[in-house]
Amino acid sequence: MGSLTESHLICIKGFGENDIFVGGADGTMLHFNGSEWSKMDTKGRWAIKNLWGTGSNNLYAVCTDGKILKYDGSDWNMEETENLPPMTGIWGLSGNEIYACSRIGKILKYDGSQWQFMRTGTDVDITRLWGCKEGGMYAVGYDGLVLKLDGDRWSRMTLLTGSELYGIYGFGPTDMYIVGSDGATFKFNGSDFTEVPSGTMNFFLDVWGPDNEMVFAVGDEGMIMYLDGDQWTRIESNTEEYLTAIWGTSEDNIYAVGDNGIIIHWNGEDWKSVD
Repeated sequence: MGSLTESHLICIKGFGENDIFVGGADGTMLHFNGSEWSKMDTKGRWAIKNLWGTGSNNLYAVCTDGKILKYDGSDWNMEETENLPPMTGIWGLSGNEIYACSRIGKILKYDGSQWQFMRTGTDVDITRLWGCKEGGMYAVGYDGLVLKLDGDRWSRMTLLTGSELYGIYGFGPTDMYIVGSDGATFKFNGSDFTEVPSGTMNFFLDVWGPDNEMVFAVGDEGMIMYLDGDQWTRIESNTEEYLTAIWGTSEDNIYAVGDNGIIIHWNGEDWKSVD
């Protein structure tokens, strides 16, 4: 159990080693300034599912309560939107091009002034988004769903799996990783998906790395896997709490967060709980 909060922690986003945000259940939002962690007031008991922003004065949070919040550097406030389904993910290419996804196949786009629904062609739950300016936007979800944005419409890609996909992260248009239920992990080279056997049936809930030579995936029962070439190797996390999200600034400064307020830190040698 974490010493900062007992709430489940679900997402993490930072803008440097001295500026890190962690969101979770019951409106929980924690901030790290490089020396200490503090609690923030999000003005509600939202379950904060995902975070993205261009900086700590322009940070967005999506909530399972069907809300999108924005932090302007001093306060968290609700964005003006239509009624939304439970929100699950958010990613942007710039401050004026941000995408947010939800259950029942909904994706919204923010153009700098308003949020509007887009055509996705599916009612399958969408869980996460990732993209880059060179390669465009991608979304993943249940039933092996992978979508790619073509113009202003999303089109489904062929990935032969029925797994629930929970995480996507990339290092460019030809180097992306997708993880999900039952130990599912895939690499995408811009045209083809390749399964990377994990040797586990546990659920992966997030994937991230400081570069494409050092990729981590986290999930059930304190699971942390490290991708060494084309093989996943389990690393001792020193916790059995479910880990839901991972982010860092370098190969020796990485955080993973999860259930019951757990925050663990990788210093380049091992994982230790954050007090």
